[in-house]
Amino acid sequence: MNLSNLSLPYPVLGISDDIQPLLPDDAVDFELSADPRNYTINIRLKFENDDIQRLISEGKAEYSCEYDCSRTMLRRCVISSEPTFTIVLSRHEVNGRLNINCYVSVKELIAGYTNKGFNPDYGQSTFDMEPGDILVAFPQLHYDADIQYDKLQAAGSFMQIRESNLHDNVFFDISGNKIEILLPPTHYQLYCNPIVKGAAQIIHSSLVLNALTYALLNIEDHEQTTWAKTIYYRLDNETGYSRDDLSEPSNIPMLAQRLLKDPYSRLFNHIIVSTPNAED
Repeated sequence: MNLSNLSLPYPVLGISDDIQPLLPDDAVDFELSADPRNYTINIRLKFENDDIQRLISEGKAEYSCEYDCSRTMLRRCVISSEPTFTIVLSRHEVNGRLNINCYVSVKELIAGYTNKGFNPDYGQSTFDMEPGDILVAFPQLHYDADIQYDKLQAAGSFMQIRESNLHDNVFFDISGNKIEILLPPTHYQLYCNPIVKGAAQIIHSSLVLNALTYALLNIEDHEQTTWAKTIYYRLDNETGYSRDDLSEPSNIPMLAQRLLKDPYSRLFNHIIVSTPNAED
């Protein structure tokens, strides 16, 4: 259950400014590790509210963690009296995006619930809370299992070049999970020449750079594709990047060069190294 756009008839910590103080920036600490068989997810939750903490201590409320994957129809909920969860999932149970929602929820009937942190708009109101009602809604987490996190720096993790009989010229298809550079048969045969394939610097500064620039200009229309989620992940997590970099179209060509780690410099150095000296 995602509460981000839901208005409840009682105040919930973490939704709007219902209860003060708001959740801290580090309210959810998330770590994920993976081996060939399993994903292991460690979650630690944090909030500052004495009244809700007391309800947990008294056994009237508890921490809960719901996680689901729409592609595999996975949906589970685990509960705990402690603000920590360790979840182990088989790789076969996850395909695409895993959504994780954590809460503090009511465990048994609480009559006349009030909280010192209630927004003044609630006045002296009290609420009868039933089992399952939400007291704290933590920010939703996502993990995209289809992103190759260990290969994020490589363009090949979100882009591929292949032959197409449907186009007479080079065509960029960004509708699927990878940015596809489609080459007509004559071009593809030339591309398969070992000399051409071995010149990655030239490919990056031409075909790959142009395809990535085109994709970035249209990323908002394809946000659910793996290539878009891969780029968003880099913008959100790598130093020196931000989603704000996408806000101005005139900045997109420069952003594409940065994401490809300055392909023009590599091109020029390749030409210098591979070209014999004139006096030879």
